[in-house]
Amino acid sequence: MNIQILEQGLTISIIGYFIVFAILLLLYLTFYYLAKLIEFQAKKRCKKAGRKCNETEDFIINSEVSAAISAALYLHFNEMHDIESGKLTVKTISRRYTPWNSKIYNIMNKL
Repeated sequence: MNIQILEQGLTISIIGYFIVFAILLLLYLTFYYLAKLIEFQAKKRCKKAGRKCNETEDFIINSEVSAAISAALYLHFNEMHDIESGKLTVKTISRRYTPWNSKIYNIMNKL
């Protein structure tokens, strides 16, 4: 009886792993081809409008636009709470130096 339980457990775990990996593969393919489909439709709209599409400018959303869209969605879905101002300030930092970055240079120089 113990061998039968082990065989059933092994079968269930193998089927479970297969289902998880199959769904992960399906999600990957969905998002991959969804991006291609959106790009194809945008190119089609550009050609229909009679202008030349520039991939670097027309299809890439910069970080400020992404932050604004995210904030708008957050405010929309959390509308049932108290009323807030909804102001969003986006501040970009041009310098990349931090004290944490300098520590790696000190370690590398001692080697």
